[in-house]
Amino acid sequence: MNDDYLWDGSGSPDPEVERIENLLLRFRGSQRALGFPEVSRERRPVPAQKLAWMLSFAGVILLAAFSVWYARGWFRHDSWSVSEVIDTPQLNGHVLRQSGHWKAGDLLETDSTSRVELEMPGMGQLEIEPNSQVTLLEASADKQQFRLERGEIRAVVIAPPYVFLVHTPTAYAMDMGCAYTLHVDDDGTSLLRVTVGWVDLQRGWRQSLVPEGAAAESRPDIGPGAPYYEDASERFRQALEIVNFDESDPKAHSAALTTVLGEARKRDAFTLLNLFKRVDVEDRGRVYDRLAALVPPPPGVTREDAVNDDPRKLGPWWELLGIGHAKKGFKAPPRIEE
Repeated sequence: MNDDYLWDGSGSPDPEVERIENLLLRFRGSQRALGFPEVSRERRPVPAQKLAWMLSFAGVILLAAFSVWYARGWFRHDSWSVSEVIDTPQLNGHVLRQSGHWKAGDLLETDSTSRVELEMPGMGQLEIEPNSQVTLLEASADKQQFRLERGEIRAVVIAPPYVFLVHTPTAYAMDMGCAYTLHVDDDGTSLLRVTVGWVDLQRGWRQSLVPEGAAAESRPDIGPGAPYYEDASERFRQALEIVNFDESDPKAHSAALTTVLGEARKRDAFTLLNLFKRVDVEDRGRVYDRLAALVPPPPGVTREDAVNDDPRKLGPWWELLGIGHAKKGFKAPPRIEE
C-alpha cells in the first residue's frame, strides 16, 4: 500500500484498509461540514456620551499635570518677595525697592521710620519692624532660617512644623504652625509673644513650648525662662522673672517662688509645669503641692516623681491642662548648629 492513500486517497489501497472503510461506510454523515464566519475586526462606535466623559477625564488629568508643573515654579522657596515697603529700608546697604527679593545671605535693615512686608507662597508672611536687623541665613523647601540681631519681626507661618527657624542672641524660635512676634533688645534679651498656635523656644537643655496667648523671655548666658500667659497678674510676672533669671540671691529666689505659687491661677498651672527644671530640688515639692491643688495629677504621679523631675511621669499632666501638647504627633525638632 502506498502511504499517500491514508493522507489524500491517492495510490493503491490496501485490501484490509478497504475492508475497514466498507464496514464504516454506513456511519458516514450526510450533512455538509459546518462553515465558520470570518471574525470581524471592525470596532463598534463609542456612544457620544461616553466619548465626552472620556475626553473630560483626559482633560482633568492634563490640567492636574500642568498645575503640578506650574506650582513647582510658583512655590519657589529660595527667596522672599517684597510685598510692601515703607520709607527706605536697606538690603545689603542699598535702598530696597517694592519689587525686590530677599535671598539667602542678604542682610535687611530698617531705621526708625521704615519697615518691610515680605511673603513666600507656601511658607507665610513676615513683617520687619523699625530699627531691626535681620539676615536670611537659608532658604529652601525644608528650612527657612533667619538671624534676628535686634529689633522685631512679626511672622504668620503656614509651613510645616520646624521649617521656619529664627536665631536670636539668646535662643532659637522654631515655628510649629503659628503667628507670633519676636523682639530683641540691644543687649540680646528677647521676648516671644504667640498669637496663634505654638512656638518651640530653646537653647541647650532649656526649652519653652509657648502656646497661643503666652509669652517667654530669653536672657543672655541663660536662655529661655518658663513661659507665662500674658493675662497673669503683674506680681506673678515680676516674681517669675526673678525665678527664671536671678540665681544670685537664693533667699530672694525662694521668696519670688512663694509669690509665683501664691498668685498662680488654675490657668497658670501651665507655667508651674515648666518650673520643675528651673528650681532647686528642695523647691520642687512646693511646686508639686501648688500644682496638685490647681490641677490634680494623673493617677500614679507622686510628689517623689516631681522632686526627681521624671518626664515620663509628669508628661501626662499636660493633657489635663486642656491646651494639648505642642509636640504630640509632631516630629522631633531639628539639631541646631551653633
